[in-house]
Order: sequence, then structure tokens, then C-alpha cells
Amino acid sequence: MSTRSVVGGASVLAAGALAGALCLQTARSLVTPIVQRPERTRILATDDGTVTFHADQDTTAPGVYSLYWNNRTGHARIGQVTSSDKKARTVTRRVEKIYSGRLKGDTAGYWSGYVYPDPEAAGLPFEDVLLPGPAPAWLIPGSAQGPWVIHVHGLGGRRATGLRTAPLFHRLGYAQLLISFRGDPDAPPTPDGKHHLGLSELADMEAALDYAASHGAGSIIISGWSMGATMALAAAHTSSHRELIAGLVLTAPVLDWHRTLSSHTAVRRLPAALAAGVLWILGGPLHRLAGLAQPLDLRTLDFSSLAPPVPVIILHSIGDASTPIRISEDYAARFPDLVSLVRLPACRHTQEWNISPGLWENAVEGWHHHNAGSLNARSGRPERH
Repeated sequence: MSTRSVVGGASVLAAGALAGALCLQTARSLVTPIVQRPERTRILATDDGTVTFHADQDTTAPGVYSLYWNNRTGHARIGQVTSSDKKARTVTRRVEKIYSGRLKGDTAGYWSGYVYPDPEAAGLPFEDVLLPGPAPAWLIPGSAQGPWVIHVHGLGGRRATGLRTAPLFHRLGYAQLLISFRGDPDAPPTPDGKHHLGLSELADMEAALDYAASHGAGSIIISGWSMGATMALAAAHTSSHRELIAGLVLTAPVLDWHRTLSSHTAVRRLPAALAAGVLWILGGPLHRLAGLAQPLDLRTLDFSSLAPPVPVIILHSIGDASTPIRISEDYAARFPDLVSLVRLPACRHTQEWNISPGLWENAVEGWHHHNAGSLNARSGRPERH
């Protein structure tokens, strides 16, 4: 065997080992809960109801956001930009409300699309309820025996996700349930301590539907964000309460895990085969290397090639790097009579409402009125098997 052949073979083995290590690292990071988010947003100064930051993609974005610091012990609602200094590369924004902690300069926090810590902060009546799990939820009352909205957050998120849009649904008369589910920071962990990307978490979605059905829901809209949209679409096709599900509001949805991971790896300039390798690890005999007690067959959550059984509205940013809009565009083009797609300005994943609340709310309200007959009453659809 020539020296060239030996070197070539060693290079192939090294490349294969590197690819395998990347697949395993990505698989582990995908299913491992984040214990503490990195605090990279520098707080330069505070003064008379304002806060000054280094200018970056987050701190210069239009809209209202949250800033958390000191491992979430501090929380403030951050409003619109009041001034900026291009030379110094700084931006000053209004501080709308400090919910906890003391906001001061020369520290750091992390930026979030969340707006309110609880329904009371959003000006909404509510009560705490406990779903099986035990999984805490907020119940915002609506009209008796009327329609409900169940809000489902995304991977690694919290039930406060849906508080941005809850005031709209409150004005429309909906009772609302904002749920937590296993593995998120508000609920108990999964038995193996890992996220299951919607598979086991779907049982908590079902528990929320059970609760709504047993408390008089006449019909149910599921408002799902990112992975929560995966769960919403799966529930519409498979839930034992699917005859009550009347519509889906999906923000930055994960409709197909394989295409989503493929696009995500492409953005990071990683090999296209990486996504297939990650899914193979998660769903195959090597799942334990990712820390999973059971393999995750994510194909069972892919309903993107099936016509949705209810009207769907998708709200998706044209600049979403985590879950590219073209997957939503393909889904809407495949089922144009059932799926409405609203393109929002470029923003970070799941910050569509933050970047343009008027567009988000007007689109959903228009969709609601257009489909009012099916959304506000039991549809009488035959059960699907």
C-alpha cells in the first residue's frame, strides 16, 4: 500500500470521526435543557427611565422585549429606542417596567421576546391551575361555554411566551390556557432529563385539551410557537379531542424536523448530511449517547404533507434563521384553501409579534373573523381515524 493511500485513508477516517462527533454534539445540544442562558447583552448605563446598550441585532430591533439579568432574578420590560449613537455604537431604549431586581450599568443580561412575567402584568384576570404532571398553567377566563385558546410554547421556553398575544384573544372573548409541559423550566423534568422535541410533551398538550373539554370549551384554537406549533399540528390530527380543535395559530412553526435541521446546519455552514446524522442518532440505536432513555422517531410528528383538518394561519419572519420561512411557504402553497401565511419583517426566531405587533394581531383578527363560523362553535366534523 502506498504512502499516499495510507494518508488518504487516514484523512477519510479523520473526516468521518469529526462528522460523527459533530452529529453527536448537535444531537445532545438539541435535547439537553438550558440551565442558565448566557448573559451577553451589556448594560452600559441607566438614567431616568432609560437604559443604554451596545448596539446589536437585538438591542436595535423595533418593538417591546424583556431583559433578564443575574440568572433571571432581575427582569425589566424594555420599550422602544429613544436615541442612538452610531459613532459610539450604542442605543438607548425606554424602560417600561422593572418587575424584579435593580437595573444598573456595568452589568449584563440576556434579551428575550417575552414581554410580561404573568397575566396580571398584562392587565388580564387569571387563576393558577395545575394540570397532570404536575404542570402549572394560567387560566384567563372568557365567555362561559365559549371558545378557548390553548397557548403552547416552544423548545426550552416557558408559558409566558403566549402572554404577548393573550390580550388580543381576551378582547375576542376567548378563555385561555397558557400551559407548561414536561422538561420546561416551569414543570417537572422528563424521566431522562432531556427534551423529547414534542413526542412525550404531546401528552401534556392532551392534558390541556382534556381540561378545556371538561370545563365547557365549545371549540379550541391552539396557538403554538416553534416546537409548540409541531405539537399543535400533531394534536389537530391525532388528539382524542380533535373534534373540538377548530383552528391553529402557528408562529415560526417547526413543521418538519428534518428540513428544519438541514436548514439550520446550512446556515452554520456545516455539511448537509449532518441533519440526517443527528436524526439517526436521536431515533436509532445510539440514542443513549445523546442521553435519551428511548429513541425519538420524529417522523411521527411530521404532518406537513397532510392537509390540515382545520383552518391554519402561519405567522413567520422572512429572516428566521432557526426555522426558515420557506418550509412554511411550501406548506401554505400545498394547501392554499386551508393555510394562510403572513410574512413578517426579519427578526429573531419567535419574535414576530415583537417586531410588528400590529401586523401580527390584525392578521390573526382578520383570520378569526373570516373563519368565525368554524372557530366559535363545535364543527361537527366526523372523527378521523
